[in-house]
Amino acid sequence: MTILEEQLREKRMYAEANLRDARRFKRFITVTSIGVEELELGGTQVECLKVYFDGIYGYIPKDKMDDYEFRSLFSFVDGEFQVNVEEVISDDNNSFFIGNRKAALEKQAEMFWDTAKVGQVHDAFVSGVDKANVYLIISGVRIRMSKEEYSYTYHRDLREVIARGEHIDVQINTLNVEDKKLKVSRRVLEADPKTFLSEYKAGGIYAAEVNNINTEVGGVFVTLKPRGISALAQFPSMRVGQHIKEGQKVQFKVSRVDLQTGHIYGHVVIPRVQQIGKAHRS
Repeated sequence: MTILEEQLREKRMYAEANLRDARRFKRFITVTSIGVEELELGGTQVECLKVYFDGIYGYIPKDKMDDYEFRSLFSFVDGEFQVNVEEVISDDNNSFFIGNRKAALEKQAEMFWDTAKVGQVHDAFVSGVDKANVYLIISGVRIRMSKEEYSYTYHRDLREVIARGEHIDVQINTLNVEDKKLKVSRRVLEADPKTFLSEYKAGGIYAAEVNNINTEVGGVFVTLKPRGISALAQFPSMRVGQHIKEGQKVQFKVSRVDLQTGHIYGHVVIPRVQQIGKAHRS
């Protein structure tokens, strides 16, 4: 046996010992998911998430990944999370383990409700995203966080800025341990844009990006650079308005800064709109 082979053997034995201890004492281990494979369990081929722990591969059967319906195990690939160890299988040439993420989430949730306090900051796993909400798991507890609590910066669609499998820091804003309910926010960990309102002056023209054209309120919402502050413009004339689209870079002329409410008002300026009109006519 070469020195390298001996080192690898010792590392595997050490990892196996850690896995067996984790199983015996019901401790979590942190694994990295690397792919999806089928594994024969009890005479049946079972689809599993393949994970890696300190040199040893493990498998998490699909029905032990989570207690909610999900489309595919592939959405969990290339992620990092905690699992319980159910079984360690080894022989002279190979070792692997069977993990259970559902059991780990349940145990984590029990521990969370015993120690959670308002104001605590937690690492949250993003389990899903739609246009207006982020779905999080914090120590086994599932939470829905609205778009408004994600950031002070306006985002038309959260799927454009965050994806399933990511980790974000959030703070507990409200907590009811008895009913097992809480609300969290990522936004409170950002600098409040109101702090920077004085940097924008009435009469000034600033770089901006159109983030929402709202015909119901008859206005256009823009994000001012560099602070990401939202500002509201009245809907422009047809001549200017026909050239405005969401996501477009424009200029914004400030007419009023309200330090009390934290709002900025003004109107959108599209440079060379006259030339655009002439080019269109020609």
